[in-house]
Amino acid sequence: MLDRSTNIGLILGFSLIIMAIVLQGSIMIFASGSSFLIVSGGVVAATMVNYSFEDIKGSFVTIRRMMGAQAVDLRTDMELMRMFSRKVRLEGLLSIDEDIRNIKDDFLQNGMQLAVDGFKEESLDNILQDEIQSKERQMEISVKVLDSMAEYAPAFGMIGTVIGMVLMLQNISDPESLGAGLSVALLTTLYGTILANMLLGPLAGKLEYLSELDLNRKQMFRVGILSIVEGENPRIMEKKMLIHVDPKSRAEYKKFHEELPIRNDREQKLYEQWIEYQNKEWEILNENLAMETG
Repeated sequence: MLDRSTNIGLILGFSLIIMAIVLQGSIMIFASGSSFLIVSGGVVAATMVNYSFEDIKGSFVTIRRMMGAQAVDLRTDMELMRMFSRKVRLEGLLSIDEDIRNIKDDFLQNGMQLAVDGFKEESLDNILQDEIQSKERQMEISVKVLDSMAEYAPAFGMIGTVIGMVLMLQNISDPESLGAGLSVALLTTLYGTILANMLLGPLAGKLEYLSELDLNRKQMFRVGILSIVEGENPRIMEKKMLIHVDPKSRAEYKKFHEELPIRNDREQKLYEQWIEYQNKEWEILNENLAMETG
């Protein structure tokens, strides 16, 4: 399931194209099975030549996962990390052993489990860095696959155009064959251009954008995990993690906590219900906690 902005963009783009066609004629005029086969089949074949089957399969798994990923608020992540940090400082790392299984993010769950298992800071940092780099390489391959497909589509559109022109010129005396060849020649170029610029190219850009957000979140989690292992004050951990939050959200977060009175009941309520607050917007978390603590 694609995110809302991607869905809106695709629906809007294709709707405008279809509307422009319908206003001037029939949409069936622009339907051609042979043109579609030339472009789509050519793109798939060229991609399989350029990349291994494992890379292609892994790329589409990554694309499906990233495009369907739920939007996250890093400030909510920071609230939960602050909560874990304070609990660990008071009760030790083993106190969160039962909590770890309820963490939804795989990277954070794995990192916290390694911390509880007793991995030293240097070894833990190396493992987390390796995992981040592995994800980064996987994302790069997925983006390259989509970018390559976007480059192939117009090229195969031109190939279809050449095929159509050849068919047209071979039967230039036959009006029916002339029309069929010209249709293939023009529609393959149209299909290739639409596929590249309306679907594959934008999806590659969106995937790259989402991968940057995901890697930034993982880096923030890495900083928090290492800070907890080191036994740092939650305020120090917070300052380190805030670097990964955008300036506007960072300012709102800092202002809120500067004005927030120290209340143990808020911390207790957060710990009791943190599982359901994961991946929710920070404002919603604060509103719910404010209502429950009076």
